Amino acid sequence: YLVNALASLELHVARYYMKRGAYLAAANRAQYAVLNYPDTPATEEALFIMVKAYDALGLTDLRDDAERVMRKNFPNSEYYVRGLDRQEPWWKLW
Repeated sequence: YLVNALASLELHVARYYMKRGAYLAAANRAQYAVLNYPDTPATEEALFIMVKAYDALGLTDLRDDAERVMRKNFPNSEYYVRGLDRQEPWWKLW
């Protein structure tokens, strides 16, 4: 439970960096989550953030590597369809 919470926190910060346009910081946070919390549910979104951040930075080799890993491990990922947009309200606690 604690590891999932830590990974989720890293992704929260990475999403914030993506919104602010700090793509390198977002990629680094997402990479940290993947490397340090590999078996958590947050790994899928972290890889997607890495793909989007590397694409925004023009780092095509790193983008392709992250996308390859994501497609291999999460072939039916919902992030391919909806991206980083969340449909649920931020205040929904249950």
